[in-house]
Amino acid sequence: MRHAKSSWDHPDLRDIDRPLNTRGNRDATLMGLVCAERLPSPDLVLVSPAVRTRETVDIFFEAWISAHPDILVEEDLYLADRGDWLQVLSENATRTNHILACSHQPGVGDIARWLCRDFDADVPTATIISIVLETGELEKSSGKLDFVGSPKDFRD
Repeated sequence: MRHAKSSWDHPDLRDIDRPLNTRGNRDATLMGLVCAERLPSPDLVLVSPAVRTRETVDIFFEAWISAHPDILVEEDLYLADRGDWLQVLSENATRTNHILACSHQPGVGDIARWLCRDFDADVPTATIISIVLETGELEKSSGKLDFVGSPKDFRD
């Protein structure tokens, strides 16, 4: 998952400290509701330490009321590259069967494209990408695209 839309209202804030804006709050709620209807509940959530990712996850799961995952802040997911993603996912893969990770672009799109040969789309804010690993291993093209959606796909 890419974090929801963040605010640029306070230029004095460090990037890691930027909160969500009004649209981001609304989109995180919407995508939580969408996922509650379409996806199995994750057992574990890995989240970047950025304020906007943590707020996204909090609001997302306020809407997905039936989900009660463990949430783990992973420092290495802040502006992570593919190597960081693979390390974090590998370290946590044995803990659970269903992981949701919330982080930043371009890393979210890059790891999705690497894992899933069927994925080649833009990743706007609050996009959910669900990939099932066919082999159970984190290998290039080992995933099958299960679901992809962004708020614009579900707004009235």
